[in-house]
Amino acid sequence: MKKIKTLFIVTLLLFISGCADKVPFKAQEPLENASLVYIYMPNQSEAVESYSYQDYDIRINDKRVEQKIKSGEYVAFHLKPNPITLSVVRAQIEEQIIELNLKAGEVHYLRVRDNLENGRFAFEKVANEIGIKEIAKTGLAGSVMEDVDSAINDLIEVVGSEKEEAQTLQAPSQVSVSKTDELEKAYKLKEQGIITEEEFKTLKTQIITK
Repeated sequence: MKKIKTLFIVTLLLFISGCADKVPFKAQEPLENASLVYIYMPNQSEAVESYSYQDYDIRINDKRVEQKIKSGEYVAFHLKPNPITLSVVRAQIEEQIIELNLKAGEVHYLRVRDNLENGRFAFEKVANEIGIKEIAKTGLAGSVMEDVDSAINDLIEVVGSEKEEAQTLQAPSQVSVSKTDELEKAYKLKEQGIITEEEFKTLKTQIITK
């Protein structure tokens, strides 16, 4: 019974974090003497089996940057007005490249698309009028709205209260579920294909930091 309850809590935490709303897109203006480049990935259909929920690495002049992107996300870069090479990499193997000659004050929209023929993906420059419409439906890469964080914290507090109550009823020799046990359960969920690698990483962070 205790194992089932722990598994339910783990699943519920994943559900909350997985459904979290991201910080919505907010248009920017290029910084002085810079060009603004948006890289974004429209939401992909959940019905299509693909790489939609995998992170794509971003590289500028063949140097990897911290920001990653996945379905429904965007990132923005203010770059010097020079010729430049930008690329996205999937699974650290497949790479698509775009070369631009940036000029101060310009805004560029670069779109990532997967679900293409033979499992391929595309990295392409789109017209500004198209990019503005599509990127408006995305959220900032890696962000989570604060209200979802509060919901997760509230759930952790409730779980903590339940554990304290259970410990009161247990014999002194019994021990509550440790972080190691929770991490092991989360890892098994990933191995069984119930959760993705990204969900496992998120859950691992939540378990370690709580």
